[in-house]
Amino acid sequence: MTSRPHLTDADYARLLRLRTQLRKFEHWSAQQAAAMDLTASQHQLLLAIRGHGGSKGPTIGEVAADLLVAHNTAVGLVDRTQELGLIDRERDPSDHRVVRLALSAVGREKLNALSAEHVEELARLAAVVDKLVRN
Repeated sequence: MTSRPHLTDADYARLLRLRTQLRKFEHWSAQQAAAMDLTASQHQLLLAIRGHGGSKGPTIGEVAADLLVAHNTAVGLVDRTQELGLIDRERDPSDHRVVRLALSAVGREKLNALSAEHVEELARLAAVVDKLVRN
């Protein structure tokens, strides 16, 4: 068993402030998504699709892994988000058994608007986190 450093009252206070700031960001993010008529999960799904590396869109399994949810949970989220016209399912051209996800034009517009705001907010959060880590 490895020895862990002794944590001070100040360490616990910093951890609390850090977790509070992260929760505030998540709450703020959910509010921004709601203002665009999206749930926080739908926003995360759009981001997972757009942020997926490579030239092909992600599969539902890959999105489930990014969102830390079970495959069947991701399927339901994809179904509901597709019904809103925000994403499309496309057959992989090289393997027709594989279904890939892509943003629709409307989904892309909503994600672009949300992402610009989030980048600005993350810059503010980074400064707060940096200060908490250094003190």
